[in-house]
Amino acid sequence: MSADARFKKIGVMWQDNVDWEIANSLGNEVGDNEKNKEGAGKGGEQGDQDTTDDKKLKKKKKKSSLQKEALEYTEKLSKRGVIYISRVPPFMKPNKARILFEEYGEVTRLYLAEEDGSYSKKRKASGGNGSKQFKEGWVEYSDKKIAKRVAESLNGTTIGSKKGDFYRDDLWNLKYLKKFQWDYLTEKFAYERRVREQKLKASMLQAKRGNAEFVELIEKNKASAHAQARKKRKSEENGNDSTAPAAEGNEKSKRQFKQVQRLAANHGEQDALIGKSLLSKVFKGKK
Repeated sequence: MSADARFKKIGVMWQDNVDWEIANSLGNEVGDNEKNKEGAGKGGEQGDQDTTDDKKLKKKKKKSSLQKEALEYTEKLSKRGVIYISRVPPFMKPNKARILFEEYGEVTRLYLAEEDGSYSKKRKASGGNGSKQFKEGWVEYSDKKIAKRVAESLNGTTIGSKKGDFYRDDLWNLKYLKKFQWDYLTEKFAYERRVREQKLKASMLQAKRGNAEFVELIEKNKASAHAQARKKRKSEENGNDSTAPAAEGNEKSKRQFKQVQRLAANHGEQDALIGKSLLSKVFKGKK
């Protein structure tokens, strides 16, 4: 064998070995990539499950925190106390009342009910002040013990402490409301509002009914006047003279009935009378 033939054979064998090694390396790389992809997919699924678990834990923690806050708030509400003000001094506003009551403790809520608008109108018509006034009120303290102590100590005392105070001659009229909650007050106002709305609806229905009756009377008068005019026109066409005045024509015509004759007129006066013998038989045994 010549040297060129030997070199060609060696080159072919070397080339085959090189191709096999390249294919083997490529196959290994493909397998590694597929394994990496499978591992990445499993890791992604595990990561998604971890995130859902974290979200559930966060929701549970949030619910538990909200429940704790709600329980704490209900406990605070149960510790609060309410004072009733039966008379609010003239020209006292809610801000002034809050300042006066906050000197003795923490005031959580305060409400002053306005007087009816008719009172301010009457007061203004008589020469007084027509500004908005308040008739009664409620004060809520954060602690019921403080509310009870404030009501007992201030009831019947003067509001102003100094001689030149505007409310020096006015007295406090306070009462501690035992086991009273602020929700009862809102329910009371809601009930009063519903009652007021029902009264308003009833008055409107009554007014509508009265208007309908009035319109019906007007229509009846129009119909009667039209009938009288038609009757007068027919009588004029027939040639009858109607000398009755127009005022009497509007009145309803009176119907006349024939008088039935008495029995005595047909059978004689004596025959119509009832005899004593008949009466004695009817009333026998009666004195």
